[in-house]
Amino acid sequence: MDHYISLYIDDELTLEEKLLFIEQVHRSRHYTDEAVALLHQEKELVQLFNRQAPGAEPSFAVATKKSGSIRLFGLAAAVSLLLSLLFLFQIGVFTDKPAGDWAATQPAATVPYRFVIFQQDSETVEIAGSFTGWQKVGLVPTGADGYWEIVLHLPPGEHQYAFVVDGTRNLPDPTVSLTESDDFGMVNSIISIEG
Repeated sequence: MDHYISLYIDDELTLEEKLLFIEQVHRSRHYTDEAVALLHQEKELVQLFNRQAPGAEPSFAVATKKSGSIRLFGLAAAVSLLLSLLFLFQIGVFTDKPAGDWAATQPAATVPYRFVIFQQDSETVEIAGSFTGWQKVGLVPTGADGYWEIVLHLPPGEHQYAFVVDGTRNLPDPTVSLTESDDFGMVNSIISIEG
């Protein structure tokens, strides 16, 4: 996922990819924190390159004099937009969820877990499980190859979940052999997270 953050910082994403990026930032507190941390790191690198002896023109500014100011302005605008959207999502302006959704209420002692599924001809893939309060959380396509992924921080213990494809089709995780049918006739995958 760092790859998408890097492409976003460098303004190398298509409009569709930018939308997916912003949606992912909204859905995952961990991804939001990671994106903001990388933006801060980019800012520090720019400042480091611009430090020179007094009176000397910064080497980074010389190398990017024609496009650098536009690129830095774009980076500043992107950071401002990202932070504004994060604030608005946190206070619940764009969602029907109350501020501080399930991700913000998770215990501090969590373990990152990567969920991946191949669904080549799908418009959306979401995950719902005991760790989300059975709320749907969107996965992000990993390019044009049909794979979808998300990294969630899960508390230790046993968790049940299923993927929701195109909003209607529930699928257990094909990479997990342990499953269980629930009271609604759905088959859920079961994983155990060690703390």
